Amino acid sequence: MSRRDEMQLMTDPLTPREEIARAWSRVAYEDDRRPETGFSVLVPHGWDTHPPARPAGAAEEGLVPLAVWSDPGEDARVEVSVQRLARELAPADWMVEWLKANDFEVLAARRIASPAGALGDVLAVKRAAPDARIYRLRSYKSGPLLFLVAASVARHRFDALEETLFIGTEGFRLTGAASPVPAEPLREVTLTAPAPARFVIPAIWVQQRDDQLREGQAWRFANPATEDHMVGLIYVATIPHDGAAGHDELADRLIASFRKDQEIEIQETPLRRVSEPEAPVDVREARVPARRANGERVRLELVIARDPARWSVFALLGNRPDPDPLLVDAINRRAFEIVVASFADATAAA
Repeated sequence: MSRRDEMQLMTDPLTPREEIARAWSRVAYEDDRRPETGFSVLVPHGWDTHPPARPAGAAEEGLVPLAVWSDPGEDARVEVSVQRLARELAPADWMVEWLKANDFEVLAARRIASPAGALGDVLAVKRAAPDARIYRLRSYKSGPLLFLVAASVARHRFDALEETLFIGTEGFRLTGAASPVPAEPLREVTLTAPAPARFVIPAIWVQQRDDQLREGQAWRFANPATEDHMVGLIYVATIPHDGAAGHDELADRLIASFRKDQEIEIQETPLRRVSEPEAPVDVREARVPARRANGERVRLELVIARDPARWSVFALLGNRPDPDPLLVDAINRRAFEIVVASFADATAAA
């Protein structure tokens, strides 16, 4: 992502919240045909409501506008759109590719943690018209539905209305609680050695036992683009404590295996500890630069944990096309995140 003029994201309003409550209205949107798209937004008093550019009931696979509001002079506007996802991915990762496809230049961005995956929060301009409008965009997700809230203002009015853009995107609320159900079915996988454990992964990933491990247990999962072409690989292994000298040794063994099996060039990258020093589980991770012989970039992420029962090893290996209109990298990353986050000791249930 490029940056322009070193602009910063506003992350808190300057106006006290009680004053905002007096000057803004919470406006609800409901569609009886699609009740799951219900939401509300904060709109300043005096703003106008406009019909969306396309009918909300249109049967489309892409982003469909639901509702639009603007100030009387139409210098500022807020638009809410929705898209139904076929695969599970983080809203922030979806936004990265949507911004590229729609010719935006990112001025500033952040990722906001959520149970549905990281939400995207971005300040951007259109490349073709850099002096026309500035956009504040935020992506949300509920089940298979991804919502994009886009607030924009004429560039010459940005300084005066920056807070309006922030409140317009930050004030989005779903009518009900966000659905934790993922966009695609998950299945549970169990491991039995050296101690029972379980995790979940999107069901479409193809599971295969890895018998190279001398001790413990290992599985490989492949993300199929077609029946004979895989675009992502997730590796999960559990190993007894005496099966490895430490985190770094396990990382070296895994990288050596990928170099040989996948024929990729991998740069040595040290693991960094991401768990608290006093935590009972010592978790370390690395994002490792890697390329295929033809120069194609590869995503390689490692997560290695030592808990009281075992070593747990997780790796993601996947294509990183740029641009990525099929969202291959985003889908791979979200699946890996789900696997690592759901991994749990299954002793009590065994």
